[in-house]
Amino acid sequence: MFKKALIFVAAALIGTGIWAALPRVPNPDPDYQTDLARREIDTAPIRAVWPDPAPDTRVRARIIMIGETVVFEDGPTDMIMNVHSMRKSFLSLLYGIAIDQGLIDPNKTLAELGIDENTPLTEQEKTATILDLLMFRSGIYLPAEGEHDSQITERPARDSHQPGSYFFSNNFDANALGTIFIQETGYQIGAFMEEFLARPLGMQDFVAANVVMGDPWFWPNKGSQHQMYYMYLSARDTARIGAMVAQNGRWNGVQVVPADWVTRSISVQSDLTLGPLDYGDIDSFGYIWWLYNRGEVVRTDGYGGHLMLIDPARDITVVERNFSGNSYLSTGLWMIRSDKKSNSFQGALKALAYLQEQVDQP
Repeated sequence: MFKKALIFVAAALIGTGIWAALPRVPNPDPDYQTDLARREIDTAPIRAVWPDPAPDTRVRARIIMIGETVVFEDGPTDMIMNVHSMRKSFLSLLYGIAIDQGLIDPNKTLAELGIDENTPLTEQEKTATILDLLMFRSGIYLPAEGEHDSQITERPARDSHQPGSYFFSNNFDANALGTIFIQETGYQIGAFMEEFLARPLGMQDFVAANVVMGDPWFWPNKGSQHQMYYMYLSARDTARIGAMVAQNGRWNGVQVVPADWVTRSISVQSDLTLGPLDYGDIDSFGYIWWLYNRGEVVRTDGYGGHLMLIDPARDITVVERNFSGNSYLSTGLWMIRSDKKSNSFQGALKALAYLQEQVDQP
């Protein structure tokens, strides 16, 4: 009897371990994928200014594109990873497509859309429009799924700012945009992204199932109506998106995202130097895109060491991705790491500066 119990316990432990190790999102092999073009350049100067600070402790993938051509690649650039807050910038691009298709009116208010929250929105908060949310100017300051750091500690008091009047990086805005997108388009985010972004870009590691709704991991639940949308992309597919943005929404001669939407998205909608918070070298914000020098360089980033820098004028895209788990086991192991936020962002900026000099040379 004791032996049978031991066998049962061992089998249960093994089964639980296998279940915990199973990937949340498998690496897909879509039928629409196309290979990226590559060009050989001297990468020694790039590696000198952009070394991997933790080559033995983190799974890191880096890639640089000039135009639609890869000129630098390091690490498993085909490995899908949670993009964390980069998801917000990518959803902004999907909004541009949906608005162009007449599926979404960006000037509708939350009241007109019937959007509310478990902690009911005030009449003032309900006057926020979709555009206000895309600019992080909703004036809605409620707990939201996946928020952290200054989103919690610096949150203003409710109704302290009229919608449209004050910038605050706010997960309520980002998550509610996901709810609104699904409601207004009739598409799940992953399905829309596959059909209208991944397919025309020929993305190699993305299908609709790469977008997971809801929080499957370890963040405390805030009891919000508005779920997070997790996106899993490879570094090389992330770079495709950046290269398309650098080309004003075009890829392989096709206008994937409307040019005017891309222009507005990466133009100054908020001057961050006028607010009370210090954003370092980032001085402005578009439609969920961070901007250096009023848009000379465009940035999106995510918790855990994810970064994309885009120089639209010179058609350069720099991407760094860091694996933060794709199962209960691997995500749990990442969460307890002391270096879970480690990155080489300064090196990425230096690599971009080096390439800018090369492109500018006569």
